[in-house]
Amino acid sequence: MSVATAVALACTALPVLTVPAPAAPAASAGSVSAVASSATADEAWRIVQQYTGTWTSPPSRLTGGGAVDAPLLGNGDVGVAIGGEISQQTLYLGKNDFFSGQSHAIRPLGRIVFDAPGLAGASYRTEQDIAEAEVRGTYTLGDQTLTTTSWVDANRGMVVTSFTLNGGGAQTIDIRLQDGAGRTPGVSTTGHTLNADVAADTGTGSDPRARIAARTVGQSQQLTGNTIRLTLSPGGTSTLVAGVVSSIDSGSWREDATAAVANLDEQDIAGHLESHRNWWRDFWSKSYVEIPDKAVEKGWYGSLYLLACAAREGKYAPGLWGNWITGPMNWNGDYHTNYNYQAPFYAGMSSNRVGQLEPYDQPVLDWQSRAEQLAAEHGFTGVLYPVGLSPKGTSADLNLHNQKSNAANLASVMVMRFQYTRDAAYAAKVYPWLKQVGRFWQDYLVWDEAGNRYVITNDAPHEGQPYPQTNSGMSLGLVNLLFRGLVDISATLGQDSELRDTWQHILTHLSDLPTMTLDGKRVLRETEVGSDFHNDGNDIVAQPIFPGNMIGLDSDPDRIQTARNTIDALTNAWHGGNAPATFYAAAARVGYDPAKILANLHEEATGQSYPNMAVHHNGGGMENVNVLTSGVNEMLLQSFQNDVKVFPTWPTGTDGKFGDLLAYGNFLVSSSKESGSVQYVQAVSRSGREFTFTNPWPGSVQVFRNGADEGTVSGAKITIPTSAGDTLQLAPAGTPLSKIRSQLVE
Repeated sequence: MSVATAVALACTALPVLTVPAPAAPAASAGSVSAVASSATADEAWRIVQQYTGTWTSPPSRLTGGGAVDAPLLGNGDVGVAIGGEISQQTLYLGKNDFFSGQSHAIRPLGRIVFDAPGLAGASYRTEQDIAEAEVRGTYTLGDQTLTTTSWVDANRGMVVTSFTLNGGGAQTIDIRLQDGAGRTPGVSTTGHTLNADVAADTGTGSDPRARIAARTVGQSQQLTGNTIRLTLSPGGTSTLVAGVVSSIDSGSWREDATAAVANLDEQDIAGHLESHRNWWRDFWSKSYVEIPDKAVEKGWYGSLYLLACAAREGKYAPGLWGNWITGPMNWNGDYHTNYNYQAPFYAGMSSNRVGQLEPYDQPVLDWQSRAEQLAAEHGFTGVLYPVGLSPKGTSADLNLHNQKSNAANLASVMVMRFQYTRDAAYAAKVYPWLKQVGRFWQDYLVWDEAGNRYVITNDAPHEGQPYPQTNSGMSLGLVNLLFRGLVDISATLGQDSELRDTWQHILTHLSDLPTMTLDGKRVLRETEVGSDFHNDGNDIVAQPIFPGNMIGLDSDPDRIQTARNTIDALTNAWHGGNAPATFYAAAARVGYDPAKILANLHEEATGQSYPNMAVHHNGGGMENVNVLTSGVNEMLLQSFQNDVKVFPTWPTGTDGKFGDLLAYGNFLVSSSKESGSVQYVQAVSRSGREFTFTNPWPGSVQVFRNGADEGTVSGAKITIPTSAGDTLQLAPAGTPLSKIRSQLVE
């Protein structure tokens, strides 16, 4: 029976979701908001400067097709991994748009090799400075030291390395340009610039091509073949600048790459470096966390660094391994739709780095026409997505693996982004596609007349599981999230009121999450019929919690306990191959033991992380950006049930502080906890919505709005109306505003 028929047959009144009014346009922040923003920026900069990755021997995991353990750089497009002794050091160049036009797998773009034979046997020390996005090397042999500083310009496709020599005699450094496989490419020269032209595969048809255009500024250089021979005198400095432009960037990619570096002088490079550092300082100013476990804190900042290195507006989205592409990459390095692609972008929302989500939608939208065809081939309307996507509507792997949930999984980022930001313009962009996902599920869901419910049939939670696989809990969570988003967005945009009854009927009558008894306790089950419970390093059974948003601290107590039992039973998920990207956020969402969560996060930040601060597991690379970020964020702040809770899952007696994390409804929230007590809550309203929060104090609450005292309010859950640009500052009754302001910057 179709959904439309089921709606017609329904004879009882249906409960309706509360749909908020359309979001007001954002207003410029007033003076109090400006002060708050400055406090966050200052705190964030103070903290992030403490953290570097350090190597005293060269990295060893470079070309295995997965996450690398090398120092990493990137500008959201071009990525660089640095490997090898200084006598034979290699900058591996990757680029998010360098997907083969034949296989549709991502390919390495090229290599820049530094050959300094006179320093063979030198000591090795390299530091990855995440605050300024620079990698600094120190290599000493006897009384001579070579220092290097490398960075990928945050504002353009340019890789820079400076060399400074102290002590001893002159050294010769050969700088060789290679293709992604380490071969000699086609080269040419333009004045003092060496040009190397490379291709993702054959260089024909739709195959991307690129130019690496390199020269040195300062000291003496000679060009021979694919090599720049640099002669460096003691006390001297020379800087290599390499422009990297692909045919995706520009039709005149050759000329643009060469022009980017051909006329640069030392003053130009210094100006680019200043702009580069300013970009990163602005990035860090968005939010901060400060907690006693400094390994976890370091990993939080390190994960955001990797996200910013790999994802940027106006560029292709990062695939499984980001833009650190050193050879043939596992699973084609593509956009895996059954959680891997989505996971790093979750981190950008709660951490208030929404700008890093900008490239996410395009490969999904580009695939729409093929997804409509695929759905039609299987007898359905709407869109049906395979597991493996590549850019521009292509795929390296069209296998469905008997999973129908991929499009709903992809929709989760779009729906959450709207719920966080209330951005109506963004909603209008993705709403037509979301409706197509809804059309598929309206068609695919089966109406169970006897049970008065909708059922999901033959939908595998794990890849390749055979029929029946009925009512996958993961899919129920994602479909629930999808239709809630459709109801909310359609109301905000004032469109499709006639469809809301259908969507609401689905929400009201969607099958409940399946459960079972395990070791005497009620837990979630992976399906109602089919897969039951797998403690194998996956957390599929917990994904209705996160990202499905179906269970939180405002849910029914029995449901919360079932969710906690589920987390407790998934003993192999904490450090499993696929689970950590979503498991920690799920554990925090249901109030699982915070001491256990933090202890396992500590292991993720230490035993499961490389010196470059990349958490690594078998499932993928970029997905693990979400482990420490969302894991910590959901312990400090929860809002997805439209009820802001500060420190909802935080160890008793443990201090903590955060600034400008993003809450649902487009609020920037800051708070601090000392000696077991919340000191203040600050909320900056960016869309003028009601601010609802759980009172973190036993008594009434002092309210300041834009610096003015508005008296006190009381209650367990409090709602305060706001206008866009308002800053609310809340504290226990009787707290002076001066104390809150001083605590913000302590």
